[in-house]
Amino acid sequence: MSRRERRRQETIDEILDLSLEVMKQEGVAGLNLTAVAKRLGVQPTALYKYFPSLIAVYDALFRRALETLFEQINTAVSAAQPGMATIRAAVQTASAFAADNPELAQLIIWRPVPGYKPAPEAMGPSSRIVDIFTQALDDAAAAGEIAPEISGRRGAHIVSVLLTGAVSLHMADSGDQWEPDDFIEMVPDLVDMFVTAFSPAGSPNPADGSRDPRPADDGD
Repeated sequence: MSRRERRRQETIDEILDLSLEVMKQEGVAGLNLTAVAKRLGVQPTALYKYFPSLIAVYDALFRRALETLFEQINTAVSAAQPGMATIRAAVQTASAFAADNPELAQLIIWRPVPGYKPAPEAMGPSSRIVDIFTQALDDAAAAGEIAPEISGRRGAHIVSVLLTGAVSLHMADSGDQWEPDDFIEMVPDLVDMFVTAFSPAGSPNPADGSRDPRPADDGD
């Protein structure tokens, strides 16, 4: 990277950092280039050399959030055993990321900006995160920790629903009835529920699609 390219990237990173500051103060949907430019000490038009629109800034923040989340999850699972241990490490890391970065978590989990839809390139890192979960669930099925039919993407989607539900309640709770951290602390319990619900001991009930809790017949 040349000196000029490095300086340009540093400015881009500073714009994104300042954009995050505005989001913390004004809300995710309150981001505007005028406020960012004021913090940077330039005219708003100067930002267009780096981002053609406010939507482009949101896309860059969206991708940055996913890339950071992927890196953190990838690091966490590298020390975990294959299977459900990897899932536990991944969801714990994801929930901690959301608790530490609520504005970025809102951007990637919710749709807090009216009319905003992330561009495909901003979504890029999400496929790598999904791959970690699907591989871990495949490994869990192979090890007999969960039923084979819940491995792969279907299982990853269910784990995602459980995780995002807890994280969403954490971010939305006013503290009147629950402490927000209570929801994050429930994440390990939700993984336990997942394992119990999709234990390999049960099998799908062909009549209604539910799982049969009775132990599988071993032929004795």
